Amino acid sequence: MALKMTVAFSGNPRVQPLVDGRVKPENIDLEVVTVEEGMLFFPNLQYDEFDASEMPISETLLAKERGDGSRWDWSALPVFLSRGHFCLGVLVNTTSGIEHLGDLKGKRIGVPDYHMTAALWMRCAMKDLYGIEASDNVWYNGRTTDFSHGGPLGLGEDGPPGVTHHWLEADQYLDQMLDLGELDAAVFSPGTGLAPGHTVSMDRYGGTPLTGNPRIRPLLDDGGRAVVAEFYRKTGAFMANHHVIVQNRILKDNPWAAMALFKAFQESKELAYQDARRQRSTYLYFQGNDEQDHAAIFGEDPYPLGLKAMRPEDIYYPSTLDT
Repeated sequence: MALKMTVAFSGNPRVQPLVDGRVKPENIDLEVVTVEEGMLFFPNLQYDEFDASEMPISETLLAKERGDGSRWDWSALPVFLSRGHFCLGVLVNTTSGIEHLGDLKGKRIGVPDYHMTAALWMRCAMKDLYGIEASDNVWYNGRTTDFSHGGPLGLGEDGPPGVTHHWLEADQYLDQMLDLGELDAAVFSPGTGLAPGHTVSMDRYGGTPLTGNPRIRPLLDDGGRAVVAEFYRKTGAFMANHHVIVQNRILKDNPWAAMALFKAFQESKELAYQDARRQRSTYLYFQGNDEQDHAAIFGEDPYPLGLKAMRPEDIYYPSTLDT
């Protein structure tokens, strides 16, 4: 009889074949639950309810440190569902004098959650590239104590020793503080500020326009490519943010399940890559090149439809008139 398990993760194209059932782990009857990213980790830390789950690495480490065996009794699989550089999304107040990441030293910085993995890696990048210690800055936590990842983990309201850390009050919002110059820089969860009143999970948004605002601009004009390349050259690290944890109560009696899940995630990822390559083949003319290379030659869309979208020479190239 197959082992019944529930697994929860946020939307991710690399696990879509698991979600839609094209990939099934061997001897496991897997119930897949997809949850908005911000609403997955806090409840899972609070209630510890899934057999397996996506989890930020920093939260796993903190849970291991603070767990007593009655909860958060997990094993981590080397299945990394997301990677990235949080510093790419830094927005700055235009009067802050910040021109590059090295200028963040001594500044007031807002993050969704000081304890989240992405914010941890941001502090690591600041230290490794520019020698900026966490204690050099003043940090503001966008999430309230009720919804911070650190809440269920029993972390106090103060930051680590030597670090100045503030929780926002109920009437304070990172976007409004950045707009007013009460913060020099801030990072927001993806999707924040798409529209007035739009809120991403538990990350509160006060309605300030984050684009087209003369008082707020992105810090990195190139989308962060130069910083990522510099960090990778120096450290060789492309940071993993989220991985998969499995309840030890499952693995105690079914140790084979860890490898079965690992293989299923690997198969799902490879199948997702195949899907992506097929999709790219319908969009790209030169196979293996990225969209920017194509845009430099053909514009944003190499396959426009309609006569108005095409230039006359695209249809009747001049030399064809002489043949």
